[in-house]
Amino acid sequence: MKKIYSFVFIAFVFCFYSLPVFAQTAYKNQENIPGQGKANDLVVYLDNLYNFGIAIAAILAIFMIALGAFNYIVTSVGNASKMIDAKEMIWNAIIGLVLVFVAFLILFIINPDLVKGTILGPTKVIEQITK
Repeated sequence: MKKIYSFVFIAFVFCFYSLPVFAQTAYKNQENIPGQGKANDLVVYLDNLYNFGIAIAAILAIFMIALGAFNYIVTSVGNASKMIDAKEMIWNAIIGLVLVFVAFLILFIINPDLVKGTILGPTKVIEQITK
């Protein structure tokens, strides 16, 4: 019984103190994403972050494929265990690249606005409703 009271108290305190946080309607950008424009809307900022993450994942996967190929051709030189490690590195990079593109494809199938950056944030939806 004591655990139930403590859980209810903690839940009440959490809900009570989080109300001022939920009341904020404006988002002020603190940090820019490299290669993206300045975003003062949270949805635009998250879209920029998503695009940046996809680009970084693709670049890292290509780099790992190149590194695995280098290890396979140059450093293994007949050593079977190093060849297997290099092949695993290449396959893991390819699997990672496929996962990134499958994630993009799933989001595009669910709602194309999620990956195009044209989804409306809560403040813009409220503005459209009140018009």
